[in-house]
Parts: sequence; C-alpha cells; structure tokens
Amino acid sequence: MVHVEILGGGNEVGRAAYLVVDNNKKFLLDYGVNFDEEDHPQFPLHVRPIELSGLAITHAHLDHIGAAPLLYITGKPRVFVTKPTLEIGKLLISDFLKLNAYYIDYSIEEFEVMASNAHFLEYGVEVENDGFKIIVTSAGHILGSAMIYLETPSGHRILYTGDVNTIQTWTLSRAELWPLKIDTLIIESTYGSTKHPPRHYTEKRLVDAIEEVTDSGGTVLIPAFSVGRSQEVMCLVQAELPHLDVYLDGMSREITNIYLRHKSFLRDPSLFEKAVQNTFFIRGWQDRRKAWKKPGVIISSAGMLKGGPSVYYLKKIANEPKNAVFLVSYQAPNSPGHIILERGIYEEFGLDEPIKARLEWFDLSSHAGKDGLISIIQRYKNTLKNIIIVHGEPDSASNLASMAVEFLGNDININVPLNGDKIELTS
Repeated sequence: MVHVEILGGGNEVGRAAYLVVDNNKKFLLDYGVNFDEEDHPQFPLHVRPIELSGLAITHAHLDHIGAAPLLYITGKPRVFVTKPTLEIGKLLISDFLKLNAYYIDYSIEEFEVMASNAHFLEYGVEVENDGFKIIVTSAGHILGSAMIYLETPSGHRILYTGDVNTIQTWTLSRAELWPLKIDTLIIESTYGSTKHPPRHYTEKRLVDAIEEVTDSGGTVLIPAFSVGRSQEVMCLVQAELPHLDVYLDGMSREITNIYLRHKSFLRDPSLFEKAVQNTFFIRGWQDRRKAWKKPGVIISSAGMLKGGPSVYYLKKIANEPKNAVFLVSYQAPNSPGHIILERGIYEEFGLDEPIKARLEWFDLSSHAGKDGLISIIQRYKNTLKNIIIVHGEPDSASNLASMAVEFLGNDININVPLNGDKIELTS
C-alpha cells in the first residue's frame, strides 16, 4: 500500500515536505522552511535520512529547499535536482544562514555534502533510483523549477506540481503538462481562491505607469524578489521601454548571472541577453548614489522591502511626488511593503510622514491562479484517483478542493491535509 505523509505544507504556504512511502521504501518530495510572525524559521517534521531512497527538490525557493541540508548532518541521500536549482539554492541558503544562523542546525558544509550527492535532472529524461522512476518537466515558476512525476516501485504514479505557473511570462514558458497517466496529484494551492487579472493587462498598466513617471522626470523604484521577479521586470522593460535607463541592485545581480549561465532554460535567451546588456549593474555605493538622481528604473531586492538596497532607494525617493514605488512581488501581512501600501508610512524607516511618491502594486505572480490550477486537475482527470491539495492557506486550499469536486464529482479522493497527516492512496 502506498501512502503520503505530510511533513510540512499542510494548510500553510511554505515548508513543503511530502514523504511518499511504498511498503518499506521512502522518497521525499521537497524539504523546505517557512517563517513565523517574528521571522524565525519553522522546519518540517523529521524524517530519518538513512531511510530515504532519495529526495527530489522542485526549485530553489527556501520554502522548498531550506530544510534539505538538515538531512546531510547524519546521512547522504541522493538528491535529484536541476542545475539552476542547486546553484540558486546555494546562494539563497548562504543568505539564509547569514540572517538566521542562531536558529539553524546546519551550516554551508551540509549544503556542500548535499551538492556532492546531487543527480542533475533534465526535463523529460527519466531516471531510476531504488525502484522509483522520476521524470521532471518545467513548472514555469522560476529558473530550473520542475514538476515531478514519480512512479513508485509498486507502480503507483504521482505528479507533484511544486510551485507552478500555467501562463507564459517574459522569462519562462508556461508549465509543461505532459500527457502522462497519473493516479495521484499533489498540487499547490497558494492562489486556490484567487483569479489573477490577465497578465497582458497588468503588464500594460505597469509599462504605462513607468512611462508616465519617467516622462515627467521621475525615478521608478521596483522592489522585486531577487529570483524570478527582478529578471521578469528587466525583460519587460527591455521589450516595451528599451530607451529607459535600468539599474539592477542587490542579490538580483548574482541571480541574474546564474540565469545567464543557464540560458537554455529561458523562453527567449536573446531577449534576456539584450536586457542584461542594457541594464546597469550597481557595483557599490558610488553607483547607488547616482542611480536615483535621474529618470530611470531601479530594480532591487528585497521585494517586500524587508531589507537590501531597495530600502535605501525608498528613503531617497519617497518624498518627491514625481517619483514612484511600484511593488510587483507578494506583500506578506505586516511586511514593510504591505504596511506602506496600506498606510503610506513606515516609521521604522524614518518615514513617519506620508510618502509623496506614487505607490502602486502590480500582480505579476509566478503562481497559477485558481483557473490555472483547475486546468491542471482537468488535464489528468481521466486516470486520477487521488488529489492532495497542499501549500495553501486554509481558505485557498479548501476553495480549490470545492472547485475540484464541482468539476470532477465525488468519485476521486480529494484531501486537504494537515501537517502530520498520513494519506492512504487508492490505486
């Protein structure tokens, strides 16, 4: 009998960790972290690394990879991963350790042990390990992100979406939904109750807004996630407003160089190369002081304004009405970005007067909305027997479950599990 144990990611966003058990063989899908209200890392339930046949990681975001090095303190399970995921993961985990070392039981040495046990996956190429068969296809989320098709030793077929995007973006093609026969779908539900506005509409709004500000002599600050969102905005501006001066700062610079090294994963490598050539990489404080003093676009981490150079730029341009701060990343409740959007002030930054610069948020999500998630479920409905809905807040996960019942009826086992739950799979 095959079952899945929810070690994390049940009724919560992040801390993804799903253990597939087939008789005595165990295979782990992701092993990530999330953060509590005080920004302290929260780890998934424990699994003994010596018992694992292997581990597959969908992508490099900390909520999917951040706990994985823990497994290499006492073990050496083989990890299946794409090359960009391992490279980006090293950078993000190094930063994670700098900021949270007190709360973390591993060091960069454990990451290096993990890297030495990596088997690099290519989209569409099957590999086998201890009776488990693995194929990955592009998830369309960030560079190197993968959906994992896992066939267990007894022949049970599982598709785990990881974080998935079903629309084409400037940097990546949409998720590849291969015509595979699957018994169980493990699907994310970050936006299981949200319908994103049409992407072209949001992009046009952003382009028009940037043009309005820069034509009036203003500077546009775009705080953006260093992985994915920064590169997406950079390509959008290159494609639509190639005459503008664009500056890139923070960890976004290093991530962009990783993107360059793995151009084959990109939808349009030539556009990306052109965008990089026409973007000024901020090298230090001298460059930083110049960037905000003339019309142009500054793309910088951190996307929620929790730190990084974006905070410096915000303070410099905030009190001039001709300037703008355009947020394009998810803004967690109580994050500086969320508070600034709601109240126009943020006392901790010394911004205790209303910000005079133009403030707007644009939905450039790299996650599928509810329509995209349902399209994945419908794609595989003919052979599906089990759906496990994870990686979503309770309302989002339950809404996706209700939609799945509406489209598929009650003949399929649909689960919205909690952490610690064990789900027996129907074959």
